Amino acid sequence: MASAKYILQINNIPWTIGRQQLAQYFSQFGYVRNATVVFDKTTGFNQGYGYVTFAKKEDLGFVLENKHSLEGKTLSLKYAKLDLNDDIFN
Repeated sequence: MASAKYILQINNIPWTIGRQQLAQYFSQFGYVRNATVVFDKTTGFNQGYGYVTFAKKEDLGFVLENKHSLEGKTLSLKYAKLDLNDDIFN
Protein backbone atom coordinates (compact mmCIF):
# COMPACT_ATOMS: atom_id res chain seq x y z
CA MET A 1 0.00 0.00 0.00
CA ALA A 2 1.33 3.43 -0.95
CA SER A 3 1.71 6.06 1.73
CA ALA A 4 0.09 9.48 1.61
CA LYS A 5 1.92 12.30 -0.09
CA TYR A 6 1.29 15.92 0.75
CA ILE A 7 2.33 17.96 -2.26
CA LEU A 8 2.79 21.71 -2.55
CA GLN A 9 3.16 23.58 -5.81
CA ILE A 10 5.80 26.28 -5.44
CA ASN A 11 5.61 29.24 -7.85
CA ASN A 12 7.95 32.17 -8.52
CA ILE A 13 11.11 30.10 -7.98
CA PRO A 14 14.24 32.07 -8.96
CA TRP A 15 15.94 30.72 -12.10
CA THR A 16 19.09 29.89 -10.11
CA ILE A 17 17.31 27.44 -7.77
CA GLY A 18 17.36 23.71 -8.47
CA ARG A 19 15.82 20.66 -6.86
CA GLN A 20 18.48 20.34 -4.17
CA GLN A 21 18.22 23.94 -3.02
CA LEU A 22 14.41 23.73 -2.93
CA ALA A 23 14.52 20.55 -0.84
CA GLN A 24 17.12 22.05 1.48
CA TYR A 25 15.08 25.19 2.10
CA PHE A 26 11.81 23.38 2.83
CA SER A 27 13.44 20.68 4.97
CA GLN A 28 13.55 23.20 7.82
CA PHE A 29 9.76 22.76 8.07
CA GLY A 30 9.67 18.97 8.08
CA TYR A 31 10.76 15.86 6.26
CA VAL A 32 10.82 16.50 2.50
CA ARG A 33 10.20 13.27 0.60
CA ASN A 34 10.97 14.87 -2.75
CA ALA A 35 11.45 18.20 -4.46
CA THR A 36 11.07 18.82 -8.17
CA VAL A 37 11.81 21.93 -10.20
CA VAL A 38 10.38 22.04 -13.72
CA PHE A 39 12.95 22.94 -16.38
CA ASP A 40 12.52 24.12 -19.96
CA LYS A 41 14.02 21.45 -22.23
CA THR A 42 15.14 24.04 -24.79
CA THR A 43 16.79 26.68 -22.60
CA GLY A 44 17.76 24.54 -19.62
CA PHE A 45 16.40 27.18 -17.22
CA ASN A 46 13.75 26.38 -14.67
CA GLN A 47 10.25 27.52 -15.54
CA GLY A 48 9.70 29.21 -12.20
CA TYR A 49 7.69 26.48 -10.53
CA GLY A 50 8.10 23.11 -8.90
CA TYR A 51 6.74 20.75 -6.28
CA VAL A 52 7.71 19.74 -2.77
CA THR A 53 6.36 16.55 -1.23
CA PHE A 54 6.09 16.19 2.55
CA ALA A 55 5.55 12.95 4.42
CA LYS A 56 3.31 14.45 7.13
CA LYS A 57 0.20 16.58 6.92
CA GLU A 58 1.40 18.59 9.95
CA ASP A 59 4.57 19.63 8.09
CA LEU A 60 2.51 20.79 5.13
CA GLY A 61 0.30 22.89 7.41
CA PHE A 62 3.31 24.46 9.10
CA VAL A 63 4.77 25.47 5.73
CA LEU A 64 1.50 27.05 4.59
CA GLU A 65 1.31 29.17 7.76
CA ASN A 66 4.52 31.02 6.83
CA LYS A 67 5.70 33.33 4.05
CA HIS A 68 8.69 32.19 2.03
CA SER A 69 11.33 33.75 -0.18
CA LEU A 70 14.44 32.55 -1.95
CA GLU A 71 17.14 34.85 -3.27
CA GLY A 72 14.90 37.86 -2.69
CA LYS A 73 11.88 36.49 -4.56
CA THR A 74 8.67 35.82 -2.67
CA LEU A 75 7.45 32.29 -3.29
CA SER A 76 3.81 31.50 -3.90
CA LEU A 77 2.64 28.20 -2.43
CA LYS A 78 -0.53 26.25 -2.96
CA TYR A 79 -1.67 22.83 -1.98
CA ALA A 80 -1.32 20.63 -5.06
CA LYS A 81 -2.81 17.31 -3.99
CA LEU A 82 -2.95 14.37 -1.67
CA ASP A 83 -2.06 11.34 -3.74
CA LEU A 84 -2.10 7.80 -2.46
CA ASN A 85 -1.25 6.03 -5.73
CA ASP A 86 0.77 8.28 -8.03
CA ASP A 87 4.49 7.43 -7.96
CA ILE A 88 5.53 10.35 -10.16
CA PHE A 89 6.96 12.23 -7.16
CA ASN A 90 8.84 9.29 -5.58
